[in-house]
Amino acid sequence: MDNIKKLFSEFKSIFVTNDLLKENEQHANIVTATTMLNLFLVIIIGWLLNKSNNPSLESINVIYILINCFIGLFIPSIICFILKGKKKWLKYLLLNMFILILVEIDNKMSYTTAFLMVIPVILSARYYKKNFTILISVINFIAYIILSILVGVNYIANYQSIISATLLYYVVVFASVQISRSGKNMIEKQKEITTKGARIETELNLANVIQKNMLPSIFPPFPEHKEFDIYALMTPAKEVGGDFYDMFLIDDDHLAICMADVSGKGIPASLFMMISKILIKNVSCIDKQTDIAFTRVNNMLCDGNKTGIFVTAWFGILDLTNGHLEFVNAGHNPPLLYSNKTGTFEYLKTKPNMVLAGMENVNYKKNEIKIEPGDRLFLYTDGVTEATNINNKLYGEDRLRDLLNNNLDLDVEETINTVRRDIDDFVEKAEQFDDITMLEILYKKKKENNIIKKKFKADKKELLNIQEFAETELKKHNCDNKIINQIKLVTEEIFINIANYAYKEKIGFCTLAIQFEDNKVIFIFEDEGIPFNPLERPDPDVSLPIDKRNIGGLGIFLTKKTMDDVKYKYENKKNVLIIIKNI
Repeated sequence: MDNIKKLFSEFKSIFVTNDLLKENEQHANIVTATTMLNLFLVIIIGWLLNKSNNPSLESINVIYILINCFIGLFIPSIICFILKGKKKWLKYLLLNMFILILVEIDNKMSYTTAFLMVIPVILSARYYKKNFTILISVINFIAYIILSILVGVNYIANYQSIISATLLYYVVVFASVQISRSGKNMIEKQKEITTKGARIETELNLANVIQKNMLPSIFPPFPEHKEFDIYALMTPAKEVGGDFYDMFLIDDDHLAICMADVSGKGIPASLFMMISKILIKNVSCIDKQTDIAFTRVNNMLCDGNKTGIFVTAWFGILDLTNGHLEFVNAGHNPPLLYSNKTGTFEYLKTKPNMVLAGMENVNYKKNEIKIEPGDRLFLYTDGVTEATNINNKLYGEDRLRDLLNNNLDLDVEETINTVRRDIDDFVEKAEQFDDITMLEILYKKKKENNIIKKKFKADKKELLNIQEFAETELKKHNCDNKIINQIKLVTEEIFINIANYAYKEKIGFCTLAIQFEDNKVIFIFEDEGIPFNPLERPDPDVSLPIDKRNIGGLGIFLTKKTMDDVKYKYENKKNVLIIIKNI
């Protein structure tokens, strides 16, 4: 029973096909029809050219062959062209008629001639299924015998003829079966390659989306900060690239900017790019110093890096309050700095450090400059200056600097887009072989510093000094005496608690920062003592007599009752207690 089902399944597969096979069979039908038509035309032309020189061409046999060729070659091929090879039954019509005509030609011409005529059809039928070829073979064999009997050809009397025709026929069958098998395998491999290609394309598109989402793309990125304008653009050479830029606030006064280029292209560079970007941001927000951050990031990237991939990077931290810029260059292109005093862009060239992920335990050295309101900084990767035109000429550093100096009136976004268009005009039709990434920042004005900080020794003897500091600043902003007294009382409770418990017997310090903002005052207490969140303590039951209350907790309870908001966090190994009072 299983064998019968298998036989039925094989027979059914002759008529059922997938889209890919269907498309190839349509193409095979057209090729077969073209071969048949060409063969018919060759026979007609040959007959006309030799008609006058060879009277035998007027014989009944020759006329019979011409009529059969018209019916068996010309008409089926025209039908196929009209139907564009799309009907399923066309393959049966074409191959049946063609093989029958070959049998007829074999009886009237030489064996070699007939065999040469069948080769193009074998090649054109390479997409047909093996099962279909076998079926055609059986049908044609039966039709071959029946037709021979009907036309009265005595093959038995012509032993040589039947042997040659049979050999020719089975050569055709054998070759067709083998080529069909090869064609089927080719189709399956083509399907597999197509499927893999579609999956890879989908994954690359997804990687492209992920990479783009990792880069800041909304400008301005920090609209609340009017001290600077910033814009960036990255155009990968492939679906994904190794370049990246970043901009983030380390705190409210310090802006970090980064431009980097990962060696290599494609998915490996993209993965390394994402790791590098995350590490630089996370580590620098902790260390807050460019040289220390890069020293740590380099060791992290070197750990387990067996691919040989490295990163060139330029990383800077700008103090928005005074224009102080510290930066470290890890083997990257020097940026262009515009000075409002000189009115020109010039390269900010310094001695570069080792690339990231190149070698472990490298101590990176930082540089420091001060920029003034109106100054600009233009960062880029080597895909800009090394863009190559059809004459194999580089875009170059001089052209970039001159272009920037000739467009000083543009804002940061217009500047980036102008450079991008100029690169396109320069390279013309040459292929982009490297990622193109740019970033420009304009320092517009210094940030007003409304935070006052002072450091005190964590000792109860400092209580009067810290209260005097708080009172002086509150009076500068015309706070009434009630608020001043409340804050002095809260300051006493918090500071005494730090002095008594934060450092135990060790010597420590407490920093008090005072900030005035939108009709409110913010007090920020910081200490590096034992981690302790006073807000987690339960409030004391003030309805109980004093002798029955639990010890402690009254100071923070008083703070929460008299202040408008109280917050705690532990960051950078510091206890940070924030109290806010509306004034």
